[in-house]
Amino acid sequence: MLRQIMSLALTAGLVVGGFSAAAQDYPNRPIRFVQGFAPGGNADVITRILGEEMSKSLGQPIVSEARPGAGGNLASEQVVRMTPDGYTMVLLTTAHVISPALYKSLNFDPVKDFQFLSTVTDLPFFFVANSESRFKSIKDVVDEARAKPGTVTVGTAGVGTGQHMCTELFASATGSKVVHVPFRGDSGAVTALLGKNVDVIVAPGTAILGNIQGGKFKALAISGTERWPPLPDVPTVAETVAPGFEMMAWVGVGTTARVPRPIVDRLNAELRKAIAAPNVDKRLRDLGGFPKSSTPEEMKTKVETHIRNWTDLANKAGIPKR
Repeated sequence: MLRQIMSLALTAGLVVGGFSAAAQDYPNRPIRFVQGFAPGGNADVITRILGEEMSKSLGQPIVSEARPGAGGNLASEQVVRMTPDGYTMVLLTTAHVISPALYKSLNFDPVKDFQFLSTVTDLPFFFVANSESRFKSIKDVVDEARAKPGTVTVGTAGVGTGQHMCTELFASATGSKVVHVPFRGDSGAVTALLGKNVDVIVAPGTAILGNIQGGKFKALAISGTERWPPLPDVPTVAETVAPGFEMMAWVGVGTTARVPRPIVDRLNAELRKAIAAPNVDKRLRDLGGFPKSSTPEEMKTKVETHIRNWTDLANKAGIPKR
């Protein structure tokens, strides 16, 4: 028995020692930064912004990788299977906390299978129409969706995304019925609106600002409580058709569970430094965001709280699980 105890203690010591040595040498090779949506969309842009800044002080390239599908869940499935060494990060979005409310089962636990690193930014969504659309205001959309239930089509980045739930909450808050049309990422929704294949899309500022400035799109409303400085004439949903309405998406960064704490602390420090950098802060705000970093524990609490809140909202709205 004594020999077994000594053997276990020695093994534990070797493991701890190995983790300690790995943390001291970290990072000594490129880091993968996975995001679960189509290239060119909001998640892709934010991943690249953070990766470029963090690589400066980490001294290693941070390689952005798109793994789109299932509202970001395919990227999460990939990351939870990786070796817990801190060489794979994942951008987690609002979809991460919405998925438990929409799916009967997931191939991962949205809390236990992740080590959370830091929040990055909160983001509102925009309700956008083609510039040649019959809809001149968000009120026009609501009026038609009430008068002709199930005829107004609304495109989003996919089932289970923040854009999808914003659409559902909007319909519930306004007493209207729209048809949700999911795409694989914001770029797919934008392409559909350019081709007039949907009536309206719900998307973040980064996905639609260029087409608004180019005269191809018109923003009808914003989902947050404040107007966005680059588009000051666009009203909030709350001040037009649904008093009290608010839907803010968020973005954060995680990694595989069981990554050694020294590496977690290093990545958290680098993320917080990157988010606070003036050039990054400006770029995130230009995307419509409100940058805010956190401790790993604060992000975990946010994830747990939002999972409960979205599950309650989905149940109250009668949204069936897939």
